[in-house]
Amino acid sequence: MLKMSKSFVIRMSLWSVLMLYLVCDFFLFSGPLRSELRQMFPTKEDKVAEAVAEGICARVYNAPVYLSQVDRRVRERLWRTGRDPEAVHDSEMKMLRWLALDELIAEALLRIKVRVNIEQAEVSAQEVDEELARFERRFESIEQLDEAMAAQGIESREELRLRMQARLEQEKYVMSKIKTSIAISDTEARSWYDDHQEELTTTEQRRVRHLFVAALGRSSDEAKQILAVHIESIKTGKASISSLSESVSEDEGSKDDGGNLGWMLKDRLPGDFAAYVFAMPANEPSLIQTKLGWHVVEVTDIRPPELLPYEKMKLEIITTLSNLRRKQAVDQYRHQLRLLNHEKVEIYRQLLD
Repeated sequence: MLKMSKSFVIRMSLWSVLMLYLVCDFFLFSGPLRSELRQMFPTKEDKVAEAVAEGICARVYNAPVYLSQVDRRVRERLWRTGRDPEAVHDSEMKMLRWLALDELIAEALLRIKVRVNIEQAEVSAQEVDEELARFERRFESIEQLDEAMAAQGIESREELRLRMQARLEQEKYVMSKIKTSIAISDTEARSWYDDHQEELTTTEQRRVRHLFVAALGRSSDEAKQILAVHIESIKTGKASISSLSESVSEDEGSKDDGGNLGWMLKDRLPGDFAAYVFAMPANEPSLIQTKLGWHVVEVTDIRPPELLPYEKMKLEIITTLSNLRRKQAVDQYRHQLRLLNHEKVEIYRQLLD
């Protein structure tokens, strides 16, 4: 029979106790050893839990995007449209958060791209100064500017300048990537002009002046009679709408300006008034009735529908088409950047959902 030495028995006992402790520590009690190892080698679940606890809803190349940043971007979007965040339904707020997070991720990827390729995006100090000056002119006072900066989490003018510089660098870098795809040739512009001549043709305009007496508070016949005593003298040239406007007309918007209504478009006038104005000949004053009262109306000039020649519209067409194509190209570039770097973007849905 094999005889074990006393020291061997002790060692085996100690090893058994140690193994039992390790089993209990790792699998039964989550003891200090397991906790220490999890800190050294955190699992995916550990990383998510830690991020959520810190208010991080995404990481881009391991840089955090905080829920507070997302909510600030949502508030900016609602503020620009004059909406109260408290009045937004939960389902819409969730959608707005996801949209804001997409924007922040795209911006983070672009910042990294620009940092790596800064030689393609350098901007001068003068460019930054001019952009900063344009931004500051949007505010009536220093106090308003400070309030806007505080709302955006910007603590100083220097930080504002750095943000301006970063935005200009990003715009320049993206433009270097898309400039060939947004160029509009003369052939494309002319083709667009030919295909859209109906929309490009201006509608007829008429310059109008009038005297007005309201039927409100008096009978229609009484209102008509006030103007009827003047219509013949106006037609014969003994008087004019301009000379009578201040003393006769009840249109507060035009009476002090000789009754002038300016150049009018048919679809911008009340229907019953437009029907008369755009049917009558020029320089022939007429007494007409609308649902508001009675008018002496005169059309003093007429601009017929007009299609400007291509050469006069070329620059505007090229600029408009280029701007449309630029937005599409920027969106496409950002989409491609997201696809190429999808492995470097982690999103923790728990906070957003």
